[in-house]
Amino acid sequence: MPKKGKKAKAPLTDEEQLLLFQQKLLVEEEMAKKKERLLSQFLKDKLAKEEHNSAVNLNKITTQWRTVLREVKTRELHKDIEILSQTFERVVDCKDSVIKSLAKDLSEAEEQYAYALRSHLHNVDQLLALQRRRLNLLEESYNMELETLTKEFETERKTIIDQHEKEIHYLQDVFMAMEQNYTDSEYESKLEFQSMWDDLKNKNLEEKHFLRIQLENTVEDLWKRFQDALKNYTDATEDRKIAFETLKVKDEKSSKEIEAQMKKIQKLQGEKILKLAEMCRKFETEEEKVLPFYSSVLTPKDQEEIEAQSLEELSQQEELAKVIEDYMGMENFWKRYNKVKLELLSLQHRRTQLLEINEKLREMLKQYLDGISVSDEVLSQLNPLFIVNHRSNLPKPLSIAQSDVQPPTTYNIIEAAHVISNIL
Repeated sequence: MPKKGKKAKAPLTDEEQLLLFQQKLLVEEEMAKKKERLLSQFLKDKLAKEEHNSAVNLNKITTQWRTVLREVKTRELHKDIEILSQTFERVVDCKDSVIKSLAKDLSEAEEQYAYALRSHLHNVDQLLALQRRRLNLLEESYNMELETLTKEFETERKTIIDQHEKEIHYLQDVFMAMEQNYTDSEYESKLEFQSMWDDLKNKNLEEKHFLRIQLENTVEDLWKRFQDALKNYTDATEDRKIAFETLKVKDEKSSKEIEAQMKKIQKLQGEKILKLAEMCRKFETEEEKVLPFYSSVLTPKDQEEIEAQSLEELSQQEELAKVIEDYMGMENFWKRYNKVKLELLSLQHRRTQLLEINEKLREMLKQYLDGISVSDEVLSQLNPLFIVNHRSNLPKPLSIAQSDVQPPTTYNIIEAAHVISNIL
């Protein structure tokens, strides 16, 4: 137990106490070795000094002085031995006291550990007993609830089974009655259907026989008319057929001449385009002369898909494919033409934007000038900046009490000078 008047130390474990004890022993051994080294160094220095003095005064010292010096040396050594023995006894006493205190602390720590262990085991026993009682109560409650639910289930089950049997008997009776009614109605329907079917069959046979006779007469009459019409048409169109063949030959000849003339016209148009290109070359900028064709923004994958789609479409239209082959040399021209067309559209769009901005600036400037000038036109219009005798020319809104209509909408008016200063 801790001493009175001192604070109780925290209990240390066995390993910590052993380490602390070993550290103290190491420190004490180190101190003892250090003292021994100092003492031996002191003795060595002193011995060297005496040897030096002896060597210097060797010729002066006689035999009797040597005896005296030995006695003196013996007394000094005895003193040193006494000092060393006292020091050793003091160190031994200190170590004994440390060992006693550590042994006492160890016994106290063991007592505290045993007390804590007994207290812990007692608490664990109490918790186990409490838990067992709780489990017993829960088990009893569970058994009671289980028994109650079992009784309720059996009662409800019996009620449901009885109700189910009653409903089954009722449905069986209903089913028998419906089956009897269905059998009677089915027999009557079959009889009625059979009679109607026989009547319709006889009627259809009679109508079929009559229509067959009528259609045979009609077909014979139409065949005779068709033969007469064919003969008349052949006689009447013989001359026209000969004339058609002649015109067909002339048409083929004219088509070939037209095709040749069209090729000549196309060739002349290609020369005209080249002349126009030479004229336009003079008006090109340095950038357009260095990079006359714009680079495509499509990826290689997109270009391959477009080419595959174009080949598929051209394979379906042979005439279009032939025309495109004739104009393959104009591809670069169309690139430049499209580039110019895109630039023209861009400039037109920019011109429209600038015109809109200019119109807005004109309106703001007009508002600003109207706000700072006084004229008949300005006075005749609503102007929130024009105030005379603390009165504005804006109409006063009617109160809700005076009129049933809604109050007029208010507008936020921004001075034109403020807008222009922010823009510029």
